[in-house]
Amino acid sequence: MPYFSDHQLKLITSAEGKTLQKILIYFWVNKLNPSESVELIDNVEFHFTDKSTLVVTCNDESNGLNVIDDFNFEQEKADLKLEFGDTIRMIPIDASTTKMWVDVIGETIESIDLSKEGENYLDDALIINFGVEKRTIGLSPLDGL
Repeated sequence: MPYFSDHQLKLITSAEGKTLQKILIYFWVNKLNPSESVELIDNVEFHFTDKSTLVVTCNDESNGLNVIDDFNFEQEKADLKLEFGDTIRMIPIDASTTKMWVDVIGETIESIDLSKEGENYLDDALIINFGVEKRTIGLSPLDGL
């Protein structure tokens, strides 16, 4: 089972106590086969009122979550274009007003809960507790994050 690293756990706990300002999601769009376009949520980027960010993405093996603080969309977009031309793209969307996020914009993260196995924390999901409501981010084979 994959686990969060100590560095990832520090990033996760650093978001606790911060107030959510906006949410960006990055759709990964594969048009390799024009009749079957595939769209997955590749990244969820939390923007906080203190100007910090936290990005949830999938790990290198695509079987669990990864948490980073240094996502560079422009570089990622350029790398995809270089490798795949226009058949695979990444599209950012402000999701702050979507049904999933609108009620927690402006709320403070009280805690981020994780599954635990022994002394290790599984990278299967993040349960973000805003006090008034919770949001869960996990990995789905059909939808991405």
